[in-house]
Amino acid sequence: MRAHAFALPFTFFRQQPAEVLAELAEAGFTGVNLAFNYHASRDFLLRQGAQLEYLNDGFHYYSPDLSNYPKNSLLPGPSDHLADNSMVESVIAAATSREMSVDAWAVFAHNSALGKGEPSATVTNALGNNFLSELCPANPRFRNYALGLVTDLCSRGVNSIAMESLHWHGARHGEHHERFFMELSSTSEFLLSLCFCQPCITNFSQNGGDALALQTKVVAALQPVLTESDPWLDNTVSKDFLAEILGIQVLDYLSAREQNLANLYNEIFQTASEHGVGINYVDQSTLLDLDSKTPLDLSWLIGIDPDLISKSVSAFQPLVYRKTAGDSAAIIGHYKKKLTCEVFAILRPTFPDNNDAKSLLAKVAAMKESGVGAIDFYLLDTWRPRDLQWVAAALKH
Repeated sequence: MRAHAFALPFTFFRQQPAEVLAELAEAGFTGVNLAFNYHASRDFLLRQGAQLEYLNDGFHYYSPDLSNYPKNSLLPGPSDHLADNSMVESVIAAATSREMSVDAWAVFAHNSALGKGEPSATVTNALGNNFLSELCPANPRFRNYALGLVTDLCSRGVNSIAMESLHWHGARHGEHHERFFMELSSTSEFLLSLCFCQPCITNFSQNGGDALALQTKVVAALQPVLTESDPWLDNTVSKDFLAEILGIQVLDYLSAREQNLANLYNEIFQTASEHGVGINYVDQSTLLDLDSKTPLDLSWLIGIDPDLISKSVSAFQPLVYRKTAGDSAAIIGHYKKKLTCEVFAILRPTFPDNNDAKSLLAKVAAMKESGVGAIDFYLLDTWRPRDLQWVAAALKH
């Protein structure tokens, strides 16, 4: 069975790739998902000794070939990438010598480096606020960036692209320190994040809708939240409830953006296929409600129609971040029932999902029994030695 380790470049900055991959192969891994570009974060890395690392937002851990990007595209800035490709090339060479595979792990629409450089390409809510860390998937310049990034990654010798964050996002968890000093219902948070940038408005107009009228309704609906208190604290966001408070047109708006995003996925899939590279969608729907065992039912919140997207990816890779083997198996069962494409599982062998070797063993066994095509593990750089030992034991059991 395929088993990849998600890895940031720091592991390979501090240790020769051949040594790292030899250890991973001994543990039962068949490859790595290497971060080719990533968002800002502060990470306590443990693999080669305690080290606090600060990652720059939207940073490309290689030297991009800008000729791969279409005209009228957002482009990585001169300070947003490495000066050369030595790290990437050394990892791929070491993997090839061991008959291991390298997938490019890339973050797409969560990128404040690009967003701050071009705010017009970011999500703009009904109130006119720009979410500078969130690029809008409907924006033509972002779409060209996404296609250029895929073309560039395909040229690097990778087998697949682990594609993360190619969708819309919620109102929160976009920046390091956020201040929302008010209680927000899931409905209010969704309405605060719903994009009404010009490309989104144009997309709806081309589908026969009146986005400006809908925007006016959203602004009016949010006024009690902004001036007094949230009237929907006892309600869970749903399409039916949104139609009740905004009218049926909001459902058409959501459908139009889902189709628009699915068209981009189709273009990306065709581009990657021409290069013989797979597209694995890292699905974060599981994080929208950590108690849900049917996360695909919530994908519409981020503009994903699973039926449409599954036609344009090689595999769905849900983040199976649950504490028990039973819940993890339920999640995978849900995906396999709902989707026709292949399903890969992503597990964390560490806190907060896992506290002992026995628990991880049970989860991996449950994944194998479910018939998933792969089990990938997150995040190599942050593991203590015991974590790799636990993964190795679970894979070999």
